[in-house]
Amino acid sequence: MKTINDLFILDGMKECVVLAGHRGLTRNVESVNISDTPDVINFLYKNHLLLTTGYGFYEDTNQFCDLIREMHALNCSGIIIKVNRFMHKIPEEAKLLADDLAFPIIDLPTNRTLGDLSRHILNYLNDHEAEQLYYALHVQQEFSDMMVKGYNLNSLVEHLGHFLVRPVLLLNHRGEMIARSHDFRMDSIKRAETEIVRAIKEDTAPYQDGTTFDIPSLNQQAVTTFPVKTKRQQPSMLVIIDFQTLPYPSSQMAVEQAGNVISSTLIKEQAIEENTRLLKNNFFADLIEKRVQAEDEVMSRTAFYGLDPDKASICVLCTVDSEGENYESLQLYEKKISELHNSIYDQLEDDIINGNMQATLFTKEKFFVMILQFNQYTEAEINLVTEFTQKAQKNVQGEYSVSFGISNPVESVTEIPTAYQEAAEAITNGYDQNMTGFINYYKTKEIKELLNTLPRKDIKALYENTLKSLAYPETKEDQELIKTIEIYLNCQCEISVTARKLYIHRNTVKYRIKKAEELLNCSFHDPADSLRVRVALTIGNILEDETKTLSSVQ
Repeated sequence: MKTINDLFILDGMKECVVLAGHRGLTRNVESVNISDTPDVINFLYKNHLLLTTGYGFYEDTNQFCDLIREMHALNCSGIIIKVNRFMHKIPEEAKLLADDLAFPIIDLPTNRTLGDLSRHILNYLNDHEAEQLYYALHVQQEFSDMMVKGYNLNSLVEHLGHFLVRPVLLLNHRGEMIARSHDFRMDSIKRAETEIVRAIKEDTAPYQDGTTFDIPSLNQQAVTTFPVKTKRQQPSMLVIIDFQTLPYPSSQMAVEQAGNVISSTLIKEQAIEENTRLLKNNFFADLIEKRVQAEDEVMSRTAFYGLDPDKASICVLCTVDSEGENYESLQLYEKKISELHNSIYDQLEDDIINGNMQATLFTKEKFFVMILQFNQYTEAEINLVTEFTQKAQKNVQGEYSVSFGISNPVESVTEIPTAYQEAAEAITNGYDQNMTGFINYYKTKEIKELLNTLPRKDIKALYENTLKSLAYPETKEDQELIKTIEIYLNCQCEISVTARKLYIHRNTVKYRIKKAEELLNCSFHDPADSLRVRVALTIGNILEDETKTLSSVQ
């Protein structure tokens, strides 16, 4: 049965003011009677609520007090009166009497009609579905007002627990705690919380859709989850213990209305997070492009974003491969690109947390940037990074393929720009080889690779100026001289070792080296001369390979 207190969820009652008899708001209400006649008591029964303008007794305080006593004796519900219509104010004697008897007297604003109010109350009393709807709208209004006033998520969840008289949890899409009602501070419920979170974290998917399940510590009390939509691809979850035995008129509709307001609050907080993310990414761009020069500033700002200056850092870049029909169609829709970008960011964030990695996630242009940190970087850490990246690629990759580039370790956060360039180059190298959906480690370029990037006329000039007449050996003697120089330098200028490799006498090696130094006007024991000749010999191999390739094509 409904009480007077329950009626205040109705639109017609929200502007009403209780003038006296507040303790009697728990009185039951079964029906409504509208009357302005002095003998109205003859038409009232137990649990009846009287709606009146007060015309029948506005000039007679004693008659009004007698009506209050008689209605109290009949166990009537109370009086709703349009005070400003005729009475203008309730006599003090009547107020004191109503307070003493705990008999509610409620003022109805003059802009409301008794007929409309009567209809709303009777519909509410007689229609269970309407009652549930009114209750749900009341819950929505309460929670909307709280959101507008800036209440945080914990307050909203606490209030929902109060409404439902049930323990309530709010978990994010990973099953991590966001907020809880006060019930979970009790020892008897703490264990249930641990079991609920553990069960949901094992496989979040079925719980995100909404389901009911049991846990060991709760006897005959099931646990029910409700999805809470946010900007993320996967919803957060409201978790309610013993939802299935909610007292009437609480219903799933009421929970959904509260969930909608909690969803809006979560979305608002996510917007704040996105703004924070933007500031973080702007700093990272400044760091990579070396607009932050002072080392102290780099140290303090990287520490602010969770990077430890005393640990080795690895840069892992992720990007969507810009090939295929799916990518081409994606380019036509900025909204879809934004959704994909946010989805990948969220998934990588999840992978970092689920992989228990010490890492910070940034974005820069088309790249998602993960800075992973380790106390040391051994073979075990290399395997860990590989395993983490493979799992992340599997989780992120769907309709569109993604590729990863991984840098070498750097010892200081001030060297992160170097790590970023290495990881970006690892991705570029993969694309240069026409690969997609790859994971590439950065390799330090060998001298031969570096020389191949230079203009041919420049390396050819260096080659000829260094080796002079030996640049293009035509006689057998010149060819043997070039071979001797190469092996001699490879053997760290050790004459005996060179002689053994060439199967000649050591004096012959001495003679050839002396002759070569005279021809080239250098000393192989001079580091600068030695390096210059080594580079020239490497260029000779490059030019020889190109000549052979050209000949085979012709």
